Amino acid sequence: MYMSQNKETRCLSPDDAFSTLGNEIRVQILRELGAADDALSFSSLYERIDVSDSAQFNYHLDKLVGHFVRKTEPGYALGPPGRRVVEAILSGAVTEDPEFERTAVADNCQSCGRQLEIQWQDGSVEMFCSDCHGRWDQSWGRVGGPKQADTGYLGRLPFPPAGIQNRTPVEILQAAYTWTNLELLSVANELCPRCAGTVETEVSVCEDHDVRDGPCPVCRTNFAVRLTGHCTNCIYSTGCAAAWGVLPSPELLAFLFDHDINPLAPTSAHRLDMVLNEYDETVRSTDPLRATFEFTVDQDSLRLTVDDTLDVVESSR
Repeated sequence: MYMSQNKETRCLSPDDAFSTLGNEIRVQILRELGAADDALSFSSLYERIDVSDSAQFNYHLDKLVGHFVRKTEPGYALGPPGRRVVEAILSGAVTEDPEFERTAVADNCQSCGRQLEIQWQDGSVEMFCSDCHGRWDQSWGRVGGPKQADTGYLGRLPFPPAGIQNRTPVEILQAAYTWTNLELLSVANELCPRCAGTVETEVSVCEDHDVRDGPCPVCRTNFAVRLTGHCTNCIYSTGCAAAWGVLPSPELLAFLFDHDINPLAPTSAHRLDMVLNEYDETVRSTDPLRATFEFTVDQDSLRLTVDDTLDVVESSR
């Protein structure tokens, strides 16, 4: 299926889109249309908007019609771009910065078994062990760039602010695992989870890797082989253990399903994270790259050797 080049469409540049949305009345129009079950007539929509006169209301509505708002026979309704704007607002991603201080949860550190602690910071649920040195020395998801992490840092799970509402700490952690796992699965398939654009991935290797005393002092991680992804369309970027890039392989998927771990099921999210962040890694060569990852579940092991694109070149169980 493709879009005909002859079909007329109204396409806004990013600058025009930001300019169009830079008005409180227009944002209010979008929110009211988003809250409505059906299309709203001009008069019904006007009654819901805090505006001094109908001429001013009509001016702002007209700026939205054609791209963010569609005019139909029954009235006005959100177009897909308008719906995405309202979804972003209601997620809290553009309006909220909630306080969620470091809290102990009824869960254990995957490395040492001690109690887990979580906090919400800069759009993510951050995890910490209350006892051991943790998994990473740096937090890559902070505003302004990577920052030195507190002792016991186990990683971050990207999670919109709305997700922490009306949930217990344990429920927040479970939901954040699910959200993040689905996001990384999308990246592993080179699909941007924000805009559906193409994600370009890169595999890097720390050639001076040393984790004898905790995270490597050179790369600040526990794994020498790391996967990073950058969207070619929007500003989305991420980085993770390279095992996430191997997740779509038939060999690893079969191994997971054999142990009742479904990468798409919320009930499997925590166990999946344990498998893909607690594995043995052996870098056999760097040019060309050959690395072996050994995953273990219930004393059953799978060994996968991958190349520089994380394609599996050898497997054994």
